[in-house]
Amino acid sequence: MNTLAVENLTIATPHRVIVENVSLTIASGAILAVLGETGSGKSLIGSAIMGLVPRGVSVSGRIVVNGRIYDASDSHALRSLWSKDIFLLPQEPLNALAPLLGADVQVGEQIKAPTALADAATALSAMQLDTEHHRKRPFELSGGMAQRVMAAIASVTRAGIIIADEPTKGLDADRRDVVATVFRMLRDRGRAILLITHDIALVRSLADQIAFLDEHRIVESGPAEQVLRDARTDYARRYIASDPATWEPRPYARSHTPKVIEADHLRIGIGGRVLAEDLNFHCHAGHICALLGKSGIGKTTLGRTLLGQVLPLGGAIRRPNTAGSREFQKLHQDPTRVFSPWQSLGRSLEDLRRLPEGERVFGEIPALMQRFGLRRDLLHRRPHQISGGEAQRLALVRILATKPKMLIADEPTSRLDPPVQEQVIRYLRKAADEDELAILLITHDRELATAIADRRMLMLTADGSPTMLKDITRDTG
Repeated sequence: MNTLAVENLTIATPHRVIVENVSLTIASGAILAVLGETGSGKSLIGSAIMGLVPRGVSVSGRIVVNGRIYDASDSHALRSLWSKDIFLLPQEPLNALAPLLGADVQVGEQIKAPTALADAATALSAMQLDTEHHRKRPFELSGGMAQRVMAAIASVTRAGIIIADEPTKGLDADRRDVVATVFRMLRDRGRAILLITHDIALVRSLADQIAFLDEHRIVESGPAEQVLRDARTDYARRYIASDPATWEPRPYARSHTPKVIEADHLRIGIGGRVLAEDLNFHCHAGHICALLGKSGIGKTTLGRTLLGQVLPLGGAIRRPNTAGSREFQKLHQDPTRVFSPWQSLGRSLEDLRRLPEGERVFGEIPALMQRFGLRRDLLHRRPHQISGGEAQRLALVRILATKPKMLIADEPTSRLDPPVQEQVIRYLRKAADEDELAILLITHDRELATAIADRRMLMLTADGSPTMLKDITRDTG
């Protein structure tokens, strides 16, 4: 039997308590999902079980593995359980993989058999990783590919207890389903699985038990089906309601505002390699157009082409004659990287003064911050000292101050937990409605697109034919 128990776990720095008296139990053949907002400490719980708590952080409590009791502060004893008893699927797989070994070798290390490399290739292919990538080293892989390599390792590990920290981050819906299938298989084989995630769709499809973490503690726990249907606490109810799958679909309405951009038989690619061709679409002022499609199909390249960062390989892009270079802006996936880490956020915003009409642009900041619920004292902090939601809203404030015509938002909420994601998406909708801003929302999340976008476009390919663009706005399937 594979069982894991966490008893009265407390994790603290000299300045604050991060989690306090947390207790969890995971049975053999069961999945326990821990949900909570960024910074709640859920990932640190996984780190504590593995004996990986950072320096300067104190730990107390007990970790019980298959009936054997370990002091939570005994990192040496806990690390001795790696791979043999416990396997960690980390949140940042590129940092966890050996930098000089190929993907197939790293999967094969978990398989004690003469056919290890062949079995590793089978496991990688099952994760939809093409054979051309099997021998690549981590730095040659995308983040989504590295995530699938780690999932392949998890699928063959001998360890009976698996801790999975955000295992579907950055994956499209199809590949999330593949990872979910792996976890079902592992559960059916008797593994005990701790799933740390903010992916509510994954929790709905997988979890047997749920625990919500807030304000240092577990505030609600119980059978997944029961908690998702009838949560007792306000926090759990708000968290569940922030799932786009529960929102009302945005009704279809014909566009009556001017076109901000139009693509005519557009061909896109990188380095002469064609990713998609014969793309025809347009975006209207005040409308959100959602762009969906599998990872690697060309969504980000299309966005960069529209911004002028990549030259089109063919076709035409038409913009209004009055559009200037700053009237097409990008909201990045990771908001903390758009601000200098070495200076305060207020100092970063001061750079707006260098623009033509910079004083007017900078003067827009206070009203925009108030509009998006941001306190002025945030400007005295550095990017790492604010939440992801605050950073993304501040990035949006900086963009809107320049009064753009169009915004390319590339997975702007993929790194945010659901309550914060909802907040940012609602503000994007508000910017479209009140500022007549055209937004191209690049996303993996079809439910989110259905709930918030005026138009939905799907990039797809079939039978070796070139990638095409299909309007699925009124597709109810």
